[in-house]
Amino acid sequence: MKAEGKFTESLWCSIETIYTDLIKHPFVNQLAKGTLPHQCFAHYLSQDILYIRDDSKALENISKKATESAEQAFFRSLASDGIAIEQELHNYFLKSFNVLEAKTKSPAIEEYTRFLIEHSEKSTYHIAAAALLPCFWVYNKVGEHIFTHAQENNVYQKWIDTYQGGEYEDYTKKFIQIVERLANNSNDNEKKLMQEAFSHSTMFELNFFEESISNIYIK
Repeated sequence: MKAEGKFTESLWCSIETIYTDLIKHPFVNQLAKGTLPHQCFAHYLSQDILYIRDDSKALENISKKATESAEQAFFRSLASDGIAIEQELHNYFLKSFNVLEAKTKSPAIEEYTRFLIEHSEKSTYHIAAAALLPCFWVYNKVGEHIFTHAQENNVYQKWIDTYQGGEYEDYTKKFIQIVERLANNSNDNEKKLMQEAFSHSTMFELNFFEESISNIYIK
């Protein structure tokens, strides 16, 4: 998924080092090879459900900040789809991979979701949108990397296959376009804050992978 203008291109350039760390991370490489320990995947999957729940709340919040009706509808749609994805994870993937539902958030997910909720509630529409974009854009790119590098007979193939989908691609492209438009109507200081929020959010994605591969928080 490519940038949609000069500002979103600069956003991606600002996190290239983090993105490289993401696709070189042991969690990503082992997931693609099918060698990721089950307890690491279980931690990731169970916590991802809690993440999606709060991400949907944040998307609903920024839909109320949007100044154009089409963008309001877009973010409401993302929030609604997030709830549907959460239900699918509950009803299919937890059972499919024999993973127990998480009852509480891990430190990485607690910090990440608090960051998103606070931005969605307290920041301007421009900055809040930039903070929520990495979940779609960065995750899309990492997922594409995993899909293209997945080994045959991968035990996690059912999960890896979810990374591919035209609808998700369309959503991501539209989200990037919105952030580009917002930046074009922002002053230099607001653009700086948008970039900082985007980079910070991307770091949380890396922190989640790091936590998932570690035994520190896996019970």
